[in-house]
Amino acid sequence: MELTKDADKMICVIYKSFLQARKNGSAKAEARRFSKSALKDFPVFENWNPRDISDTLLEIGRKGLVKIYIGGDFELSDSGIIYMENRFKNGLLEVTDFISKFIP
Repeated sequence: MELTKDADKMICVIYKSFLQARKNGSAKAEARRFSKSALKDFPVFENWNPRDISDTLLEIGRKGLVKIYIGGDFELSDSGIIYMENRFKNGLLEVTDFISKFIP
């Protein structure tokens, strides 16, 4: 699957959040749902223009990695989970290491 660098970064952050929530005991259905403002709370996106956040989310939505609802909330799709599981075989540790390269 081809993604822009920004979209790649975003899906990794979303997947890490999902894995962390699961590790903390959240049900899968809860862990995969995000509010429309959730991405603004991640340090890696703090300097992004809000329109760029929305545009990048739409990109990963078009790829089927997330499902975006009318109100702006979104959820990590089964396809998104499968894509990330195949990419990061070692789960949370590996994806955390990858994301840490983006945070100064």
